[in-house]
Amino acid sequence: MIKRILILLTLLFSAGNIFAQGGSYIIQRGDVLDVVVMEHPEFSLGGITVLPDGYIQYPGLGSLKVAGLSSEILTDSLRRSLEKYVVNPMVSIYIRKIQNQQLNIYGYVNKPGQYQLYDSLDLYSAIGVAGGLKSFRKHTTATIYRANRTMEIIKLEEFFDQSKKEQKIPMVYAGDTLYIVEPRQTNWAFLSFVTSALSLTLSIVTFARYY
Repeated sequence: MIKRILILLTLLFSAGNIFAQGGSYIIQRGDVLDVVVMEHPEFSLGGITVLPDGYIQYPGLGSLKVAGLSSEILTDSLRRSLEKYVVNPMVSIYIRKIQNQQLNIYGYVNKPGQYQLYDSLDLYSAIGVAGGLKSFRKHTTATIYRANRTMEIIKLEEFFDQSKKEQKIPMVYAGDTLYIVEPRQTNWAFLSFVTSALSLTLSIVTFARYY
């Protein structure tokens, strides 16, 4: 019980860090950008979407691969490229819309739903973000449906076992779906009905045998 309480506290403290975005943002396919070149509207772009191939079309520069670059690197790259047209260009990049930065968490958790995710997150913290498991006493499994359409199944009791310290904790990423499988529960009403039915059947058979 003490181990479970410590794990729960760790999850809750880790959850508070999910929205902390360290460093410069990495541009993704589907993001919508605004590029502003001060005093040069001809080189400024508003609401430009990063295409599925990771490129954007930029006036005077043509096709530019921007997906996977940080906003700082792209700003510096555009500044250097525009120096042939503009003296000391002052470039600013704004992320108007972030695409596919959602982590879906459903199933046997207290707060299922969609959560904004800017970076990878370990399985413990992801469960903490969704309010933790409904019960740590019931063994269950987690299924991670990856954005690349692969699937990973994890037995949670193995990862809550403190004796297995070297076990690698799975990570979840933006675009993934984490589903905590509902643990199997005994249907006592149905079991009682079946038991009563069997008892009644046995009584009838016994009565018929002797009478």
